[in-house]
Order: sequence, then structure tokens, then C-alpha cells
Amino acid sequence: MFTKEDVEVLAFQRYKSDENYEKSVWYLAELCCTINKNVKNGYDIKPLETDNLVLLIREDVNGVVIEPTEEEIKEIAETIYQEHPEKSKLHWFIAEKQLLSEEIKKVIENNR
Repeated sequence: MFTKEDVEVLAFQRYKSDENYEKSVWYLAELCCTINKNVKNGYDIKPLETDNLVLLIREDVNGVVIEPTEEEIKEIAETIYQEHPEKSKLHWFIAEKQLLSEEIKKVIENNR
């Protein structure tokens, strides 16, 4: 798994990239949708919360990550946007969800 320091480093890299707010919101929504579609009880993982859950891959995931639709991403992006999180918080949550998503992908690929 990843550490708090891993999240901090990645969040700082995102900060330095100077990505605009809308793109950050969309990316966070995309990560959350991907996690949600591939993990049991994934919809319990909220975009603007820190999650320290032991996650189990859904049984219908068969060696390939299930990708979300654009409509699913749009719905989550609108929810995030309505919350108006600070950009620094967006960086943190994106970094966390990105690392979590990478771990999920590894588990899925290793269990083909």
C-alpha cells in the first residue's frame, strides 16, 4: 500500500503542474468512478474524504479494470464542483485516489 508521504509527494507534484481547477475536478471524478466500478462497496468511497479502507476487488472484475462512462464521471464532477473544495485539497484527494487506483489496477492485473 502507499504512505502519507507518497500522497504528499504526488499532491505537491500536482500543485506544481498548475492544472486548472476544472481539469482537477474532472480528474478526481474520473478516479473516483474507476475505483467505484471496480471495488465492492466502492460507492462508499467519497471524492472529498480520506479513505483508509481495506478494499476488495469486485467479483465481476475479470483481469481488466472496468472504466466509467463519461456520464458517470460528469455526475461525480458536478457533485465535487458544487462542494467548491480548495485547490490544495483537490490535489491531496487526487493524489490519494490516484495511488489507490494504481493499487487496485495492480491487484486486478495480478489476478487475471
